[in-house]
Amino acid sequence: MLPGKTQTLQISEKNNSGWILTDESGEKAFLPKIFIHDEKEIGEDVEVFVYQDDHKLKATTEIPLAEVGEFAVMSCVQSLPSGAFMDWGIIKDLFIPYKQQKSKIVEGKRYLVYLYIDESLDLITGTTKFKRNPQYEDLPFKKGDKVDLIMMNESELGWNVVINKKYIGLVYTSDVFKKLYPLSEETGYIKAIREDGKIDVSLQPEGFENIDEFKKKILDKLEENYGLLYLSDKSTPEEIKDELQMSKKNFKKAIGGLYKDKIIDILEDKIRLL
Repeated sequence: MLPGKTQTLQISEKNNSGWILTDESGEKAFLPKIFIHDEKEIGEDVEVFVYQDDHKLKATTEIPLAEVGEFAVMSCVQSLPSGAFMDWGIIKDLFIPYKQQKSKIVEGKRYLVYLYIDESLDLITGTTKFKRNPQYEDLPFKKGDKVDLIMMNESELGWNVVINKKYIGLVYTSDVFKKLYPLSEETGYIKAIREDGKIDVSLQPEGFENIDEFKKKILDKLEENYGLLYLSDKSTPEEIKDELQMSKKNFKKAIGGLYKDKIIDILEDKIRLL
């Protein structure tokens, strides 16, 4: 059985308090009655998340914010000298020992947390200490893939980000076209996977195959402004970034396509809907 993971287990016993679930090896976890919503028979399978409570394995049908090996933004519900308890999205809070806190965790505040198994205690544990911009092997991405991001922090090179809750990458400053905030969620695109195993991410898709997204954004802005937008191919990258949160390169591709489709007219200092 894998503590800290969602898995399919089999009902082996029932009592007034709940169900006893087992895996293929016969290891058991208890599913309390409060999490049983559908009637099932002994021998049937049930998908649950397995966690630890007083060193015993328990199961829940609740969905945690993150599983072991993943990152999530969590709020602190209690801070003690020994450590902090975080709202994990399930009935039991996640414990972060004091030694695993990058800085002292304050009750009521939100933090980016990584979940792992503490090998010395054999317990699911959280930490706010993690390696920045690590190197990876056998990544499940290719260039252009759309991914979910959690913004970590701004650095000299750009923004460190968490990709799909599992990997750390970097968005370079040159690819940032909007105001960003730590712990906010964004959509990103894999820009490059480098030979050293580091991941570069963009906040915008690249290439003509993704130009429809930029066309729509420009059209939406035109409609908001009664068919006129005071930007043109002579506008500065900063002006385009401030107004549309896109690069000048993508802006020029998009308005070129809209002009070719006879949807807009490009004037000296503005574009307008036809």
